[in-house]
Amino acid sequence: MILVTAATGHLGTATIDYLLKKVPANQVTALVRDEQKAANLAAKSIALRKGDYHDAASLKTAFQGISTLVFISSGSLEDRVGQHQNVVNAAKASGVQHILYTSVLKASDSLKFLPAIDHYHTETLLKQSGISFTFFRNTFYAEVLPMLFGGALESGQWFYAAGNAKVNFAARTDMAEAIANVATSPAAHINKIYEIAGNQSYTFPEIAGVISKTIGKTVSYIPVPLDALKEGMKQAGVPEAYIPMYASIAEAISAGELDTDDRSLENLLNRKPVDLKEYLPKLLGA
Repeated sequence: MILVTAATGHLGTATIDYLLKKVPANQVTALVRDEQKAANLAAKSIALRKGDYHDAASLKTAFQGISTLVFISSGSLEDRVGQHQNVVNAAKASGVQHILYTSVLKASDSLKFLPAIDHYHTETLLKQSGISFTFFRNTFYAEVLPMLFGGALESGQWFYAAGNAKVNFAARTDMAEAIANVATSPAAHINKIYEIAGNQSYTFPEIAGVISKTIGKTVSYIPVPLDALKEGMKQAGVPEAYIPMYASIAEAISAGELDTDDRSLENLLNRKPVDLKEYLPKLLGA
């Protein structure tokens, strides 16, 4: 039995859709916090189990009879390592045999992207658990990229603190399909670590060129210092508590943390992942 956590989120829902193309619905289970928000999953004959990363007892109950756990990292940054510890402990107590965990590209304890450090510590917890694992070290979703545009589509000027570094984005749907492929054949991926990314990295000027071609208007990337980006976010009304986290995205990109030529995603898909030049126009059209 395969259980997908965070099943009502974008990645969880997409993963379940791909799982249903490979196995019967009675072999897939979804962990949700609010069953009323999971009507779309229930309509697909997916069994629902209620659980919360903050509630260790609920997880232990939910994981009973599960052999493979697709552990999608928490979207809440509040004591995220503690949340993840609850998942690992419950999985061990419930006899889960394999955990597929969604981590971050090049996971380490010294990454510029602040939330990513939690992933490094979670990987350590999983390695120490004795449960076989597969780490999906995911790059940023391509779907996140438009959030970095600010007012660029209107003004034609894209101010951001990424320097001239290259960055690799991948489609969330490609990641979901690859996760489903591994979850249905975990024996071939025991204790493997995959750097998950597209086949091509791009500079921000190159991405600006794709935007320009798509919208029929010139958008120019203008690199700015990190402090200027922080000040711009402050003036735009971003809560000060969130500015360091958002700024760390730019720091990570400019430091090359999201630049890779690893082909693990292509290998797991048995096809080339969608390229940003093809996918970004679809996102902007949507």
